[in-house]
Amino acid sequence: MMKALMKTAAGKGHVALREVPERAPGPAEVRIAVKYCGICGTDLHIEADEFPNDPPVIMGHEYCGTIVEVGEALADVWHVGERVVGELHTGACGTCFLCRAGQPHICPHKRALGSRTDGAFAKYLTVPGWLVHRIPDGVPWEVAAVTEPFAIAAHCLVERGALEGVQRVLISGSATMGLMSVIWASRLGVEEIIVSGTDLDAAERFGLAQELGATSTVNVQREDLSQAVMERTDGQGVDAWIECSGSPAAIAQGVPLVKRKGKMVLIGLVGAETIPVPWNTILYHELDLVGCFSSPPSSWALALSAEAEESPKLRRLVTAILPLERWQEGFAMMRRGEGVKILLDMGA
Repeated sequence: MMKALMKTAAGKGHVALREVPERAPGPAEVRIAVKYCGICGTDLHIEADEFPNDPPVIMGHEYCGTIVEVGEALADVWHVGERVVGELHTGACGTCFLCRAGQPHICPHKRALGSRTDGAFAKYLTVPGWLVHRIPDGVPWEVAAVTEPFAIAAHCLVERGALEGVQRVLISGSATMGLMSVIWASRLGVEEIIVSGTDLDAAERFGLAQELGATSTVNVQREDLSQAVMERTDGQGVDAWIECSGSPAAIAQGVPLVKRKGKMVLIGLVGAETIPVPWNTILYHELDLVGCFSSPPSSWALALSAEAEESPKLRRLVTAILPLERWQEGFAMMRRGEGVKILLDMGA
């Protein structure tokens, strides 16, 4: 038996530690001793019943750990003792047009780790071997633990957003995804990286955003965002707007700040199913709307190839490490917007 953090029943709340059986790997699976698993905004949405979930289910999906058991069919592929991270696309069919195109993250049959199938807020995790990636040599555990959101940011900015060569961007929000976006925008050579946020962001994260590569920050509770952006872009607006906050107010503010023929890259989840948007502005200005969700295998390759070089920056995002038993404290810190990335230590 092992201790695990679970969504125990449908509805708001119903998150608790429980003793659950350990699961041995099948022929094409590996069992991983989890070192760290990050608390994601999605976990808060699951707790609030605002994200699809199938309780009872072990939560957690941003993990790193060590292989402790290998299924017989993978004996020549994986070995006990290897340090790994992993994708969360359990249940992807492998045969639909999306899977065949290398996009299992949006396969309609996918049952995501930590919400639809058992996740990594536990001592051990058993997953299909095809989901697992080796951690690059020299990358510390704390950095490996943020590979999953780093891969999402790679998918959003590099693959979906295609922002290489873009000169000016606005990033709404400076939590994990906003700051990951700063790192990738900087890697892509973006010249002007404007980060917007609130009083909380100004107190907790704006300084870090500038350390990571942001050229300026705007506190929307103290400054006029439109004026600030136009002053920094010669009155034209930004080439691309990266929306990471999931705030309806930020979304309404951001659309008019994209220059004509520009691009909107949408990352942040909103709590409501629908929100008002300046629809006609999108049409009249011929803006490209790019939705982004999760991360295909190709973006994991991008993230892992950049991880060693960006390790000092990524380590700065980890602001707290708590034992699993203090999960409530970590969730509360996330709700209050304290710090950036909070990891739960599984004791492996």
